[in-house]
Amino acid sequence: MHLDEKLELLADAARYDLCASTLPGRRFTPQRAASVEDGPDQRARPVFRVLMSSTCAWNCAYCPLRAAHDTPRASLAPEELAAAFLPRHQAGAVQGLFVSTAVHDGVDRAVERMLDGVELLRSQHGYTGYVHVKLLPGTAAADVERAARLADRLSLNLEAPSAGHLARISPERSWHSDLVARLVWAREWQQAGALPAGTATQFVVGAAGERDRDLLSTGSWLYRELGMRRIYFGAFRPGAGTPLANAAATPLVRVQRLQQADWMLRQYGFGDGELPFDDAGDLPLHLDPKLAWALANPAWFPIELNTAAPEQLLRVPGLGPLSVARILRLRRINPFRELRHLTSLSSQAARARDFVTLDGHFFGRPAAELARLYAPRPVVEQLTLF
Repeated sequence: MHLDEKLELLADAARYDLCASTLPGRRFTPQRAASVEDGPDQRARPVFRVLMSSTCAWNCAYCPLRAAHDTPRASLAPEELAAAFLPRHQAGAVQGLFVSTAVHDGVDRAVERMLDGVELLRSQHGYTGYVHVKLLPGTAAADVERAARLADRLSLNLEAPSAGHLARISPERSWHSDLVARLVWAREWQQAGALPAGTATQFVVGAAGERDRDLLSTGSWLYRELGMRRIYFGAFRPGAGTPLANAAATPLVRVQRLQQADWMLRQYGFGDGELPFDDAGDLPLHLDPKLAWALANPAWFPIELNTAAPEQLLRVPGLGPLSVARILRLRRINPFRELRHLTSLSSQAARARDFVTLDGHFFGRPAAELARLYAPRPVVEQLTLF
């Protein structure tokens, strides 16, 4: 099979790995970069995302690449990875590489072939740029070390938030020994100074019947105990030829709410116990969870924009880290007194008017009006921001 034909199969199959986010509105093709990642400098960069092999010996219930599914397969040799990636990098189409693999002839051999490809880029071709390697469940300790020495970021997909949930969709894997133990090893290399872009993982949302609380509680633990840099959430999509082919697809808005709640944990100082779950353990779909938390905690508000501490400001809907940094800088020069001073900060900052005072003056709307404005409503499959 010609290299271009292989890449058509492998680049398309790589879309199931979400530890590199697909660019909006763009289908992954071998001719262009279709993923972005935040590297060691926290800046987004386009990366070339590909599988070394799409031939898999496992039968995960949710995965279209499962062994029992009759679908075209392909594999790359280490030299072919270099031949596919380097021209795109030299042309400026991509600034990094995301490489993963299915399990063709055993975990050890699959990981070895993948790392051979990365090492070839580093040693023989002198490539010093960004590389993200996604490890496999059950990767040997020696291969975790080798990967940590070659890559800028390592990831390993947990897919589910607990051993019980994983057993429903991938009974061949042990959540604790095949997955978490390997992330612990990666954390140790990160603490030793390797992996400047840290570690990451992915959950498949909705495949195992988990609640949002399950996902975010595990995510909070991963950030706190394992030093995880990023957690990605992928919406379950039923695939032909899988046991879950007739299951309902996960609404994209649910993934959006999980991503927003994850940001609250990583950037805004919230604990997972503060997130606005309903009685079933899920986030509201009709509201940004930060806004839902603020509406449910009226005793916190309003706060004075000119004197509030940074950690207080970060809990105000509409204010993010950049807006808070600007507020802290500007209020040292002149106090915020008028609504236009607030709304000029960013396109989202206008939402803050309902939760702050400006030099003692409140420009927000009455509580009854807010209750009507943000009342639950039917949710369609779209990424609507309120």
